[in-house]
Amino acid sequence: MARAMSFDLPRRVEPELLDLLEAADPRAKRTRGDLRRINRILAALAIVRDGLDRIATTTPLSTILELGAGDGSLMLRVAKQRKSNWPNVAVTLLDRQQSVDALTLAGIRATGWRPDVVTADVVDWIAAPATSRWDLVVANLFVHHFTDEQLAPLLAGLASRARAFFCCEPRRSRFALTGSRLVGLLGAGPVARFDAVTSVRAGFTGTELTALWPATGWRTSEYDAGLFSHCFGAVRVE
Repeated sequence: MARAMSFDLPRRVEPELLDLLEAADPRAKRTRGDLRRINRILAALAIVRDGLDRIATTTPLSTILELGAGDGSLMLRVAKQRKSNWPNVAVTLLDRQQSVDALTLAGIRATGWRPDVVTADVVDWIAAPATSRWDLVVANLFVHHFTDEQLAPLLAGLASRARAFFCCEPRRSRFALTGSRLVGLLGAGPVARFDAVTSVRAGFTGTELTALWPATGWRTSEYDAGLFSHCFGAVRVE
């Protein structure tokens, strides 16, 4: 069924409007607020938290890298809920624009976690020699921005830098596409309305991410979560 759906709705990656805006642009600020509200409605925190819990059963988490971290709000909420399970985590927030404010960083520090912000384009970052490795690399609504041709070297680079990887992405389905066209009913602005549809068209289904991840030395899982999300996890077994 998933394979048939993939052919029924081919994957299409196009630029999203938020990526074209400066971090200080009022439209970007509004859209980040829209995304926080949409993430709450989609239970993104619970989905990401449950995915990380699965990984943590076999992989101790003391260093975490979040790709496309945005304003850092998701990782702040993870830190608040998992500070007792994973104490004193060093968490790196990577994004091509600096959108993490001092209040968010202070909130993460208050949990006992140690945040660091890296401003870099992930393509340039992955092309540079690896200087650090993380127990976990995590991404939420980030991987779908890249074509399959771009993802192959990106995922290979991440595999060389991490003991585990987890991402939560849009599910590419006609049901999700219909839902994406209704985010205006949640009060979302024009940027978020456009990007919601674009992101679903660029999303994933079936085992598409498994096929792009390095095949040797990893235990992988790929599954749908909630109404509109698609998740992928990989844990090193070597």
